[in-house]
Amino acid sequence: MTNVSDKAREDAVAEEAAGWVARLSSRDATAEDRRHFEEWKAHSPAHAAAFAEMSGLWGDLAQVPKSVAPRRRRSVGSGIAALLLMGCLGAIANEVGLVDRYRADFYTPVGVVRRVDLDDGSVVTLNTDSAIQVKYGVAERRIVLLRGEAFFDVAPNAAKPFVVSGDETQAIALGTHYAVKIGKRDEVMVQEGHVAVTAGQQRTVLDAGGMAELDDNGMLLTHTGDVASLTSWRSGKLVFSGRRLGDVVAELGRYRNGRILVLDDKVSALRVSAVFDSGNVDQALDALQQNLPIQVTRLGGWLTIVRGR
Repeated sequence: MTNVSDKAREDAVAEEAAGWVARLSSRDATAEDRRHFEEWKAHSPAHAAAFAEMSGLWGDLAQVPKSVAPRRRRSVGSGIAALLLMGCLGAIANEVGLVDRYRADFYTPVGVVRRVDLDDGSVVTLNTDSAIQVKYGVAERRIVLLRGEAFFDVAPNAAKPFVVSGDETQAIALGTHYAVKIGKRDEVMVQEGHVAVTAGQQRTVLDAGGMAELDDNGMLLTHTGDVASLTSWRSGKLVFSGRRLGDVVAELGRYRNGRILVLDDKVSALRVSAVFDSGNVDQALDALQQNLPIQVTRLGGWLTIVRGR
């Protein structure tokens, strides 16, 4: 079994190798750069092996869908440099919620789930990297979800409706337990009771097991699902049943800093049924690698690549 110090050394060598690939592929690489590289590579067989691995990996990355490529042609070196920068920016992106946190009454950092007891007896459980404002007034109890996802156990009060505002929706509790999630689009999931969901002039009432979300055209769609599994993060578990690997990886990525990148659509379309510990994403990735035809490559703590093998 690999111990922590061995893994740290492997990560450091992989990061150095990635840096050498980027440097040697750039237009301004010098003879001195190449000399230092040869010295580094000769220092250990592990260095040479890591460089070969990273060279092949960046070659695969060059085949990532054209949507990530610029319109004009660039050098291989600048493309790799952009990918390295993208990895760093991906790590920073997890912390972009600093503005939301400043505005929030309650928030959670990446990887943390927190219970918040409100003054009226309601309970909010905040998922990873989430933030809310509490705006209790005379006529209503309003929660503004600024970021992420939250589960609400609502204390009944007919005189003061409990309303959760997302980016484009409002979810009004009619005595219930439900979750609201914002991101690419708003989602509402009801575990118990009833929730009235509005989006502009659109309105629907969800019962237990009901879910609502906005599509790309702003239409409010409803369906049913396993809400208990989808909100299992409250107990530290992530439950997936027949989910696409791309979706699973995206969900796992919410619970750790850095970026996880799936290289191609074929790998992304693989189906996954599993239960993972939300507090150990690396363990989940290792399990996926053991059970699927994929290879997981970590570049330090800021970028993880998932590709077919």
